[in-house]
Amino acid sequence: MKSEIMSRGLPILVAAFILIALLATPSLASPATATRTLQASASSGAEFDVAIEPSGCGAFGQVVETLPDGFTHISCTPSDVGVEQVGHTIKFTFLGSADFTYRVRAPTVAATTTYTFRGIVKDEDKTEYPIQDDDITVTVGTPPCETYTLTLTVEGNGSTTPSVGSHTYDAGTVLDIGATPASGWRFDRWSSNVAHPNSSSTTVTIDSDKTVTAYFTQIPAAMHTLTVACEPSEGGRVVLDPAAEGNRYEEGTMVGLTAIPNDGYAFSSWNGDLAGSNNPNTVTVDSDKNVLANFVFLETVSPASFVLSALNISPEQVEANEDVRISTNITNHGGQIGTYDAVLYINGQMEDSHMVSVSQGSAQTVVFSITKATPGTYSVSLGGQQGRFTIVASQSGSRALDTGIMIAIVAIMALIGALVLLFRRLKKRT
Repeated sequence: MKSEIMSRGLPILVAAFILIALLATPSLASPATATRTLQASASSGAEFDVAIEPSGCGAFGQVVETLPDGFTHISCTPSDVGVEQVGHTIKFTFLGSADFTYRVRAPTVAATTTYTFRGIVKDEDKTEYPIQDDDITVTVGTPPCETYTLTLTVEGNGSTTPSVGSHTYDAGTVLDIGATPASGWRFDRWSSNVAHPNSSSTTVTIDSDKTVTAYFTQIPAAMHTLTVACEPSEGGRVVLDPAAEGNRYEEGTMVGLTAIPNDGYAFSSWNGDLAGSNNPNTVTVDSDKNVLANFVFLETVSPASFVLSALNISPEQVEANEDVRISTNITNHGGQIGTYDAVLYINGQMEDSHMVSVSQGSAQTVVFSITKATPGTYSVSLGGQQGRFTIVASQSGSRALDTGIMIAIVAIMALIGALVLLFRRLKKRT
């Protein structure tokens, strides 16, 4: 029976050990690799491109190429690949595993010679892996290939492929170029010298030095209408700043509105997408807006008349640098809206002011918060109403001093009592 149990449990134990071994075995990262592609031969002094295709480099990688003696590095595409050259060694730094191409010039030789390109690729941990060597034969007697410069520029906001700047190519090359607008812009056209000027992707033939410009235009912002009316229509008019044809504004424009009453009328209030009675006022045109300016006929109303309540000063005594709240109610007993300039004076000097607009039959509360650092009594005047408040020195320091004195007195009295008791005991013994 025991052997039967063992024979049944053995496969389960083996499977468990295999599973644990698989989980414990670290996964092997793929090494970085790179392939180099270049032509098998080149003429003496000719320029040619070397293509590098890296992979497995992680977040960023490097390719370090060692050029044979006599070869000269010219440029690298794309331009965001970092290039650092020391002698015949060139280090290319890139993000991820981006492909790139670098251009070199072959040496001038008197006899056909074979050269070897060597290099390594590094992953994000700077671990080095070799790149397979490649040979190229430089031949004699063929004149160097003629080259021309293509210069790319932009007007507006956008980019080009190849990048903005000057690039050198073999004569006769038919080069693909592209234009990409920035956010809020759109491609408009190419300048001359391209196959299809109105297409963002086109070609240019390198048969001379050329300058090609990509033009971009800004996409207009959304437009909205600000509709303004007056009630009654003969009561006045509203002036907009800035003014716009048809009252059409770009989205987000802040427009000022000033209501100008006609003779015999007074401005009263705003309605619609603008409220209150401030004049002038502003509205942000972030959608179609409707504003109504209300006017009143002056013969039926009396002018604004303001009455101020007694000042409320709270508290009337505070320590230095504590807030004193001074307030009053302003009531409009007139027949039309009016504006009152509440000016607060402290010790005869203007301290602060608030401009308030009060509708007919309504009241507004004006509140001032005052802080003073110098102890003393301060007189207050607001709209003919008088009052005062007092600033006293901070009591925290004196309280701490009083407490210290009391502790010292108690300690001295305890010491005196102890001395008296000791003296009496000594006297009894003698």
